[in-house]
Amino acid sequence: METLYQTAETTRKSEFAAICARSQHNALVAAECANLTGGRPNGDGVARCDTVVHVPRAAYVRTGLRLLARGTTLDELVAAVEEAAFPADDFRIDVHSSVGSLDGTHRAATIELADALPFYPDLEDPRHRFVVCAIDDYLWFGEVVSEYTQDYRRHDDKPRRTSSSLSSRLSRALVNLVTPAQTILDPCCGTGSILLEAQSMGIEAYGVDWNRTMVEMTRENLTQFGYDASVECADARTITRTADAIVTDVPYGRSLDADESVIRGILRRGVELAPVAVYVAGETMTTWLEDAGYRDVVVYPVFKRAGSARYVHVARREHV
Repeated sequence: METLYQTAETTRKSEFAAICARSQHNALVAAECANLTGGRPNGDGVARCDTVVHVPRAAYVRTGLRLLARGTTLDELVAAVEEAAFPADDFRIDVHSSVGSLDGTHRAATIELADALPFYPDLEDPRHRFVVCAIDDYLWFGEVVSEYTQDYRRHDDKPRRTSSSLSSRLSRALVNLVTPAQTILDPCCGTGSILLEAQSMGIEAYGVDWNRTMVEMTRENLTQFGYDASVECADARTITRTADAIVTDVPYGRSLDADESVIRGILRRGVELAPVAVYVAGETMTTWLEDAGYRDVVVYPVFKRAGSARYVHVARREHV
């Protein structure tokens, strides 16, 4: 999958790391992390990456670190921290769960590292927060320089919703899969969950739904948060407005009219309107997307607590 941030030296990552939230949506978490930071997380949810500047907008990438020192053992890491020069007054040190067994407890390791710093700690109100994590057979000591804000949570209080409405967190992650798109089209907008997330991040958004009640619900939700996205009642198979990306939850199970011919028509129209699209469906529809004209399709399953699943398809007109 194409990512937003790529380095000329692909064999060497910059000195940053991203720590992702633990979630059953592991593939989706990895995809969001890769697109926002340029790094793909390991099994412990930690990634070496190119940048952490976009972590505040993330749904599942929790923390961005500037890496300061490393070692293959705790003793090596302590020595590296002692030699490094960086401000650390009023500090706190935490050990990430990616760090397995050490010579002693994590608390003992924290004390050793703290003793290596010529500053006083402040566990309650630290000015500098450091994290020890494990990546690629190394222990890394990094400073927290960015964190996700979870501002998507305010949209959980939108006044209008249905039983099939996407969660705010999932909607945020879907929009982040097409960053750096400046314009987004949602041709099956429902109650506007995707439009809310796009607008909250300063992305121009345009929504369409063929159900007038849904259109009115979306408008009410947008107004509640002071957004001004354009929303129209129209057939997604005949719209003409183009965008940098499409992000939508196709109407599987939500409408008696959501048969195969309707969805195929939406996909055929979508490939003409935007070069990249994120389609959420109740089952995999790779063949339908390829039949519609998409040449590159990646699928990420998103499992629900009840055991059912949604499938997130990232589809592009051209191979990457």
